Amino acid sequence: MPMGTGPVVNAASRRQQFRLARHVSTRRARGGRGRDEPTQMEGDLMPETRQNGGSATRWGPLFGERARDWAETWEGPSGYGTPLYEHVLDRARIGSGTGVLDCGCGAGRFARMAADRGARVAGIDAAEGLIAIAAERTPSGDFRVGDIEALPWPDDSFDVVTGFNAFQFADDKARALAEARRVSHGPVAVVIPTKVSESGIALVFKPLFPLFPPEALESMKQSGMFALSEPGKLDQTLGAAGLTALDDNEIEMSIVFDDSDAAERAFVGAGPTAPAIRNSGEQAVAQAVRDALRPFIGKDGRVSLPAWYRVVLARA
Repeated sequence: MPMGTGPVVNAASRRQQFRLARHVSTRRARGGRGRDEPTQMEGDLMPETRQNGGSATRWGPLFGERARDWAETWEGPSGYGTPLYEHVLDRARIGSGTGVLDCGCGAGRFARMAADRGARVAGIDAAEGLIAIAAERTPSGDFRVGDIEALPWPDDSFDVVTGFNAFQFADDKARALAEARRVSHGPVAVVIPTKVSESGIALVFKPLFPLFPPEALESMKQSGMFALSEPGKLDQTLGAAGLTALDDNEIEMSIVFDDSDAAERAFVGAGPTAPAIRNSGEQAVAQAVRDALRPFIGKDGRVSLPAWYRVVLARA
């Protein structure tokens, strides 16, 4: 996630190519709390600093390579995260005046939804191209290219800090979560995928493994989509970061693409796929994606991928 000087707004906008089926169930809950009187976000923010190395420098270029494809598929108006975003917005009581920072904000879909509820939003991501789109979607937001292991905001700047499929990409996940804790005087919301062996996303990616360079696959075990999905791993990392889970749920849902072309665009355009494309070529990767998607294509031509996510609200 490379450091940078800030977003460059691109005014282009395109049609969203997939939509999400409503989530089916919520598995676990252990109470929850939110702030009734959120305080103001700090007005004088720390200047951004540039750092060398780390997961930011690897993942930023990969996710930024096809930022529009990502934004218009995974983060479109009916993108995969909608029920997850709504769950966190409700459980964290995000509303008018709430100061929210989204770590690994991507193209800013969650920030836009929070802003629509009256929140004052900020976001940080390694990919400059995605930050540009986030700034385009919510011009009033404070979006920065940066590393979630070194957040460029003072202590207690926000009422809520979130990370949707974000913290597992950090090299030092406990440090990234500790940084989220530092800048939040309220909850830190962490969302990760679960039930990996049954996950449609994992089942589509698995046949691509032979197309990756071996070192990339090994790296993604430590810094990647499922790096916190092993049972007990997130709880251990939260503890190391000084955080305790107060609200813990599993959300089951289906990610639905209108057709196989839209699904293929989403997977080929995803940051984690880029090393395979560089190693084996886009044609080979696209064919492998098409083959892997076939079991998930319904009679109506839509692609439906089962998914489960753990959503934790934690506090110091």
